Amino acid sequence: MVSAFGPSRRRSLVDEGGFTLAEALVTTTMMVVVLFALYAVFEATVRVFDLAGDELDAAENARLGLGRMEREIRAAYPQDGGVLLNTWQPTQIAFQNKPTDDPPETVVYSLSPGSPSYLRRNGQRLAGPLDGADGVRFEYCKSATDCSSAVGSESEIELVRVTLGVRAPGDPDATQTLTTDVDLRNRE
Repeated sequence: MVSAFGPSRRRSLVDEGGFTLAEALVTTTMMVVVLFALYAVFEATVRVFDLAGDELDAAENARLGLGRMEREIRAAYPQDGGVLLNTWQPTQIAFQNKPTDDPPETVVYSLSPGSPSYLRRNGQRLAGPLDGADGVRFEYCKSATDCSSAVGSESEIELVRVTLGVRAPGDPDATQTLTTDVDLRNRE
């Protein structure tokens, strides 16, 4: 009778396959190098994604603020004497709206002082950060085609051109310029 542990089933320790310590160390070192390289690529991708997200958020907030400002300027209501704009400076505009039942509200859009600067509505932050002293510009025009000549009086203003310079924080800071023209509808 042949034993199950006979010469044909027996293995020698010399025939056993495996890795030597040197092979295991080289393989581990190579795996660590590859993992660090993958981590560096992942970290760079996350950093770029965050920067793009910051730029997108800043531009989106500025667009929303610009849209609100555009609607409110367009709906500016004349006060006694037909004055539509109380203040019309390069970095500030003030006017009144006329709610149906309440007394009129004075609305002031301005650039906040300091750095970073923000677009403010009645002192409350509306959009930003903006591009410093050039963050918001109001140009007062006689028409869409005649915005280069100086306006002599408030009654000549038919259009307000609003420009926002949006700054997305990062390294380096990215800037985007948004511009809109607002026709004054309620001019008497």
